Amino acid sequence: MQGVPIEVVLFKTENCAGCQAADKIISSKIMELNSNQVIVKLIKYDIDTEEGFMEAEKMGVESTPAIFVSGERYKGKIGDEFFEFLKSKIRAEGKG
Repeated sequence: MQGVPIEVVLFKTENCAGCQAADKIISSKIMELNSNQVIVKLIKYDIDTEEGFMEAEKMGVESTPAIFVSGERYKGKIGDEFFEFLKSKIRAEGKG
């Protein structure tokens, strides 16, 4: 079943080392997951920009990096734990 991709939203700042690491890991893994078709859409917001700040405010983001998957705040570790969570979302939405 292919429909709208699952959205992963990453809130970050340019001067945050943890944000840059999260961005690199998440971008790489999503590219791998999307190798045949777009299953996951990655949206990135820099909260130092007006648009990013406004989006972060709407979502209740108080610190970066902040990650949301299909509107749900992800609070675990970036890495294998995150990708298991993401894969469970893909399975739950019938995309994988």
